Amino acid sequence: MRRRASRSIESRYRRGMTVQSLEVPARVRPGRPFLPIRERELDGTLRTVASRLPGAEAGLLLGPEFAGPIGVVDLLAVTRVSGAFAMRSSLKLPYITTEIEATVVAATYEAKTRTVDRVALDLGMSVASVGRRLRELEVRGVVHRVGGGYRRAPGIQPIGRAYALEAKVSDWRRGLAQALKYSSWCDAAGVVLLEAPSSLEQAKERFRDFGLGLAVREHWLVRPRIGKPLAGRRLALSERLSAALAEAAADQSPSAPA
Repeated sequence: MRRRASRSIESRYRRGMTVQSLEVPARVRPGRPFLPIRERELDGTLRTVASRLPGAEAGLLLGPEFAGPIGVVDLLAVTRVSGAFAMRSSLKLPYITTEIEATVVAATYEAKTRTVDRVALDLGMSVASVGRRLRELEVRGVVHRVGGGYRRAPGIQPIGRAYALEAKVSDWRRGLAQALKYSSWCDAAGVVLLEAPSSLEQAKERFRDFGLGLAVREHWLVRPRIGKPLAGRRLALSERLSAALAEAAADQSPSAPA
């Protein structure tokens, strides 16, 4: 299935399909869904805000109701992705979607050998655990043994610049708490309000303190700052997006089973 998905993704780029049209389908989660009716009024606004993010002109991927390592964000927007997902698909390597594996991979480099002891020390994990995971990743081709250590396979890296956009009617405090969680796996995060709250100045100050974005409808009052998400979570995000795109492409392939 992965090989079929790769051909589909690559062919879309060759046909000149704009990267801006790429979208990861929203997943239906088990249980009875909670539908915040008024927040849904911001669906179109979130997409407009995403289309105006820095680097969107160099390729934009959208993920509505995206389940990240922590939390489900209303809209994930990844900019500067032109050709990157097609390139990842062309590697023919398994996707590293679990956080623990992605954390170990993220602690290695393409051009510099790292020992098991060094990786274990950096991650605060046991040498035995790291060694076992690196050996498993080596079998899958994700890392390569070089001398007394390991190097990451070329091409496995975070893709683009990821923004988490959360919609709220006017409850900026709840939005702030959620955006802080998203900032652990996205490069930047922001909250888009439907209505300006009475405590708007206080809200702006709090968002500015944390480097988070705050907008009322389509207008940023505080622009999000690029932060430093946890390396493993950020890599896992890109790998999950790559896997989701490959799966979607396989489902749409003419040769896919009905």
